[in-house]
Amino acid sequence: MLCASTHDPDRAALVGTSGSVSYGEVVERVERRAIELDLGERSLVVLSGDNSVEWVVSYLALVRDGHVPILAPRSGDQLASTWRAQATLHVDGDSIDLRRTGVPAAELHPELALLASTSGSTGGPKLVRLSHRNLVANAEAIASYLDLTADDRAITALPLHYCYGLSVLHTHLLVGGSVVVTDGSVVDRCFRTAMVEHGVTTFAGVPHTYEMLDRIGPESIRSPLLRQLTQAGGPMAPTEVARWVCRADEWGARFFVMYGQTEATARIAYLPPSVAARRPDAIGVPVPGGSLEIEPVDGQAPDVGELVYTGPNVMMGYAVEPADLARGHELERLRTGDLGRYHADDGVFEIVGRRARFVKPFGLRIDLDDVQRRAEEAVATIAVTGDDDRIVAFAPDADVAGTTALVAGITGLPNLCVQVHDAPIPRTSSGKIDHGAMLAASWTPAISASTAAATEGPEGAGDAHPADSSGVAELFGAVLGRGEVGPDDTFVSLGGDSLSYVECSIRLERELGSLPSDWHLRPVRELASATTPRRRLARLDTTVALRALAICLVVATHMRVAHVPGGAHTLLAVAGYNLARFMAPLPTPFERLRAGLRTAARAAVPTMIWVGVGMVAFGSYSLGTLLLVNNYVGPASHAGDQWHFWFIEVFVHLVVAATLLLAIPRIGRLDQRFAYSVPAVLLAAALVLRMDWAHMDDWYNLRFRTHGVAWFFVLGWLIQRSRTVPQRMLTTLVVLAVVPGFFRIADRDWRIAALLIALVWIRDVPFPRPLVRPVGVLAAASMWIYVSHFSIWPLFDRLFVREVAYVLTIAAGVAVWFAAERALGSLNNRRQARPRSPLRLRATTTTPVRGFT
Repeated sequence: MLCASTHDPDRAALVGTSGSVSYGEVVERVERRAIELDLGERSLVVLSGDNSVEWVVSYLALVRDGHVPILAPRSGDQLASTWRAQATLHVDGDSIDLRRTGVPAAELHPELALLASTSGSTGGPKLVRLSHRNLVANAEAIASYLDLTADDRAITALPLHYCYGLSVLHTHLLVGGSVVVTDGSVVDRCFRTAMVEHGVTTFAGVPHTYEMLDRIGPESIRSPLLRQLTQAGGPMAPTEVARWVCRADEWGARFFVMYGQTEATARIAYLPPSVAARRPDAIGVPVPGGSLEIEPVDGQAPDVGELVYTGPNVMMGYAVEPADLARGHELERLRTGDLGRYHADDGVFEIVGRRARFVKPFGLRIDLDDVQRRAEEAVATIAVTGDDDRIVAFAPDADVAGTTALVAGITGLPNLCVQVHDAPIPRTSSGKIDHGAMLAASWTPAISASTAAATEGPEGAGDAHPADSSGVAELFGAVLGRGEVGPDDTFVSLGGDSLSYVECSIRLERELGSLPSDWHLRPVRELASATTPRRRLARLDTTVALRALAICLVVATHMRVAHVPGGAHTLLAVAGYNLARFMAPLPTPFERLRAGLRTAARAAVPTMIWVGVGMVAFGSYSLGTLLLVNNYVGPASHAGDQWHFWFIEVFVHLVVAATLLLAIPRIGRLDQRFAYSVPAVLLAAALVLRMDWAHMDDWYNLRFRTHGVAWFFVLGWLIQRSRTVPQRMLTTLVVLAVVPGFFRIADRDWRIAALLIALVWIRDVPFPRPLVRPVGVLAAASMWIYVSHFSIWPLFDRLFVREVAYVLTIAAGVAVWFAAERALGSLNNRRQARPRSPLRLRATTTTPVRGFT
């Protein structure tokens, strides 16, 4: 039916981890799977498992032979028992587990093809009965308005057991196109790689999918052949719709907003991209072959009524018990339960509310009345309400933990999204339950769908409420100098940098316990919920440890406490690593340009002030040093004060150069698309520059000039992008090939190589918790220690033995850093306290204040 043998047998139908599978091979594998299953007479089968080629083959085999699958996300034992299914079929990767129940076959209507839960689900026994006609009609309608052809290729960004995800499979197989089958999340780098390598043309997501893409960088899904993006599964804010419409247009693609319900097989309406720009709040027009009308509802405005849909994709009806599976088509018109309005000027429909008590947290449609009824079976007195963020229950004198687990089980939501209050049920003056007061008395969960899935234990553990996100927001605001921090802001989006990263991570760990490795990319609301037990050993970011170690080596070498050169060049590699981590992921060229230039300014301005004071007070520096160009205009001899700040000069030059490069839209896109290849190519170019092709002077000074050591910076960039084991092995070989021999001093070469290889393989190290703060302070103060130690250590060296002078010099540098940060914080506070125009206020909510790589 959907995978017809009329398609070109040599064209790819499915693309999995083991390669592509042609239509001819799919037909053969479906036939073999049907023989392997050997289900005999027409049966009811619960099909469960994650996205995989084998799941698709099993599904097609069941449908082809007339069996009726019940789609389930996980084990189908409970469903099989409730619906008296003849078998359960669980597909886990390449593993297929068929279990026969021995239950006699129920009577199934000849047209019944599929049973699915109602878009989300209250976990109740009600299923949607879909026919072959429903499946084909809806697939044809969607393929028609999306203009799908055999050249189109989709990717499974959504579960296949979900009606939206299944419709993507149906539509592409119907037209002879193909589908990349993956169980990866859109935030995984392998997902982005699959988008590009396999030439994906169609991307589908629910609102939360697009929220995650906004956080990690929308360019991550930009395939060279991408021509359309679709969104369904719940309402998206009009401002977000407008933004994605514009973004897709810039990419040469189209963004479709779609509206539907499982009861209509999948789709009811779609919003043409040409209309979306001016009406992003609308659901659009009916799908081909269908029609929508507004049916008046008492108590509503004259132009508002219930949306009623008619079309060949309207379900056969609901099933609430096994006997219902023998029933035929019972519906011609589908009452959606949504209140809508028709706009004749644009010819589009708009949803303005819900008639029944339905909510859609995480895109899952939940009937609050059904939850209420089922909860009352176990809890004597309970009132249930909710919104698109959480379910709220008031149950006086009830067991809070037990009731939370009960409601979570009924709704299918994580415990963290269910709030139970052991308190009297709020009521209005007329005695009715006051649902508004219930919501007002509850907190909004600081959790996303991905976090919910990750934090929910196998037995529903996690009953504790997440922490208040305001504490994390205040911490970010204090460290980053931001006056306003929202729940969806991240460390990176707020302009976080490598120096503030240190302080933020230490203070967050003190507040929340052990932090996830990608905490800097997680929004405030997620971090507030990601509390974990505090262990005796903390995990210290390797870059933090290297910066603390490197600055200690630099000062020790300069003071001749110990001769261990190489710390500054290691810091250059760490700087490149952090640029790739904090600046490159920013979504737009403007944001990358702004963050990069502020990064350079945060290093350049303090250094220039320090040098300027030295010039005026002691005449110790030249104009070239002040302007941070001494490494090209200064004296040939590296001895003397003029070369003190070569590292800052190189750092500023390279950050500016990298910023301008990544601000070029095409280069920025290439860097996000080919995350490992771009820095590899840049490294090859930088290695050419270290040959001193300009013959400026002797080899010695080349090691302190920007073009001569730029490759350290780019090598750090490459190390940060080394995510897979093969990439890390290749990068290790690169380090061994390019570092030894550069300085012509074996111990220096191998010391740097060893530290960089450690950075390749070890992203964080176990560290005694009491020592984390001191090491973090050294790392955070490293720039100020570097800038100040040239002037400070001679003073101490005259008064104390060298070892004591060394310790005091480091301490003085930390004190300078602390004073500078306090002064900057004071300036920020005064700036934020000044009255601003509304335009300026809006700007400050989205503009990073401090971007330092």
